[in-house]
Amino acid sequence: MKILVYILVPALVVALAALVTWYRNRQPTSLEAGLDSFRREMQALSPEAAPNFRRREEPEGTVRPGPPRPPRPPGSGP
Repeated sequence: MKILVYILVPALVVALAALVTWYRNRQPTSLEAGLDSFRREMQALSPEAAPNFRRREEPEGTVRPGPPRPPRPPGSGP
């Protein structure tokens, strides 16, 4: 009987911890939670949410590390 206690007590502790973890991390199922989730996704996909990537301006005469770039063919680039 004592051997069963050594197996049963840790199994109950692990089961309780798993139940608490599941309860805390479950997805909300209300209608309002679904609407909020949809609104967040649409906002993330909107053009205004896109990050504005700009090239860093370097001062004149600054040498960039690394090998030099090959020359661009005429008519290519911005």
